[in-house]
Amino acid sequence: MSKKHLTLNDRIVIQAGLQQCLSLAKIAERIGVSRSTISREIKARRKLVKTSNGNSCVHHDRCTRVPDCRKTCIRRKRQCQTACGGCNESCTEYQEEFCSEHERTPYTCNGCDKRLKCRLRRMIYDAQTAQEQYEDLLSESRKGISLTEEELTALNAFVTPKIKAGLSIPMICNTFRDQIPVSDTTLYSYVESGLLEAKNLDLRRKVSRPKREKSGPVLRVDRKCHVGRTYNDYKTYMEGNPDQTVSQMDSVIIHKGGQVILTVLFTNCDLQLMFLRERNTAASVSAVFDDLRKRLGDEDYRRMFQVILTDRGSEFSDPLKIEAMQENGENLCRVFYCDPQNSNQKSNCERNHEFIRYIIPKNKGKDVYTGDEIQTMMNHINSYPRKKWNGQAPIDLFQQIYGEEVTALLGLKKIPSESIQLTPALLK
Repeated sequence: MSKKHLTLNDRIVIQAGLQQCLSLAKIAERIGVSRSTISREIKARRKLVKTSNGNSCVHHDRCTRVPDCRKTCIRRKRQCQTACGGCNESCTEYQEEFCSEHERTPYTCNGCDKRLKCRLRRMIYDAQTAQEQYEDLLSESRKGISLTEEELTALNAFVTPKIKAGLSIPMICNTFRDQIPVSDTTLYSYVESGLLEAKNLDLRRKVSRPKREKSGPVLRVDRKCHVGRTYNDYKTYMEGNPDQTVSQMDSVIIHKGGQVILTVLFTNCDLQLMFLRERNTAASVSAVFDDLRKRLGDEDYRRMFQVILTDRGSEFSDPLKIEAMQENGENLCRVFYCDPQNSNQKSNCERNHEFIRYIIPKNKGKDVYTGDEIQTMMNHINSYPRKKWNGQAPIDLFQQIYGEEVTALLGLKKIPSESIQLTPALLK
């Protein structure tokens, strides 16, 4: 009987087999699975780890900058005769070399007899780490709902008018069973969580029942969107690309199931862009970034949005629409996700939301806001001087970094300090 999932014990056998230099076929025989299963497991769960064994630059054996390096050596070794590991940190011409053996079986360095002396980063398979990655992936894949966003839109268009016409959900499901892909219980939960335009007030018997707190289902475009984009992946990426600009992205709910603000904060100046969306869906987030790409052009878009860190909200579950050009699939930026329940990992963005709540108090906002009103609020908040930046406003710093043209394209305008208003009166 073939195995459906590998266990921790299976992964320990894999790790031990790699360290003993066994063939993948032999490891597969010990576990009772196919060789291709072992191959896929190793490729999916292996990880790059750092080494402290010296210089990993492709030019290490023919470096011509050693004499100059001695003069400014960060390790104070003025008599050094060769390129050292310090080049990895300080040399402007440093280019990391990778081991080509990783692309051939067994795809890791676990059993390599040169591993302990190798100067290159090592590819290692660790059973415990692999099991944790598998459990995270399994947990993520079981979250969300089974419909795509297009299917949910079609369901909403079909069901909502009937609910608002006074028909009950059980009656709709029984009468139109061949046209509705979910049960009446699921349909109730979709209404409860705001995934449909129909509200609880449209359900006569639902209004009279005591309200129960539910987390509700979540609509994810890509259930595996977090794979390769976790917070640990983010830290690893930033270690290798410390010069990349980081933006933090989040949503501020105005009304549950209704209007919501998408915020994007640039950590290099604390300026926060704000975009009004009518519904909190992945499609509405994608539409914002599609509009930004058209307004800014690919070059400025790539310059501004190099790395984006966000939470695991369902509205951010289609990262490819943010990262890549739809015409040719070329990547313009990278999207990463905070750990579950760890919004403090994007604390700059969270703290800046305090200004929004000064103007739109939680659960006390107007029934409807316009895009112009949200832009007005954005400009007042970004014009507010910050002690952190020696009394400069984020909009001033942003303009210095990205220029006047980009500032104007984003609708950013400086509000004089004496005219700044950070109360609900601003939008009344």
